[in-house]
Amino acid sequence: MAVTITHLELVPDDWTRRGQPPGIEVAIELVPSPSAADYRALYDCVGRPWLWYERRLLADADLARLLAEPGHELHVVRHEAALVGYFELGGDELVFFGLTLAYIGKRIGPWLLDRAIERAFAIGTERLRLNTNTIDHPRALETYCKAGFRIVRREQKDLQDPRMLWPELYGWPPQ
Repeated sequence: MAVTITHLELVPDDWTRRGQPPGIEVAIELVPSPSAADYRALYDCVGRPWLWYERRLLADADLARLLAEPGHELHVVRHEAALVGYFELGGDELVFFGLTLAYIGKRIGPWLLDRAIERAFAIGTERLRLNTNTIDHPRALETYCKAGFRIVRREQKDLQDPRMLWPELYGWPPQ
């Protein structure tokens, strides 16, 4: 799949807080030591619609090592028992950020992005980096830019199509 990857950065002075508290009660939980299996389930639930697959390629031991790296944080968001989404910080990067389909469009995204940025700067990040691409949510790039992120570069890349790698998960090809 041909995609355009956009790399962005944010410094504290450029941050524009946009998110109003959601209309539903949500709780953010720091998950200090997620198992590889639990992490993959979370990653799949949030990322499958956007064809996230890179973390699926890692062996359990490699994924566990990555999740245990110093400075890595996983924050899971729930409404009652339902998964709303999560954000993942690693070093000076917002590694993953997303909501489940059921919670998109409820104004939770900008609020949660504010929480992720707030946490990154609270732990000492001076320049927060992230990337998004043309198969992510159509409003992802706009949301990041409205929060104050600036585009630092773009690159074209050919990615594997996960629907071909795991057709049983994606119901591919469509009937």
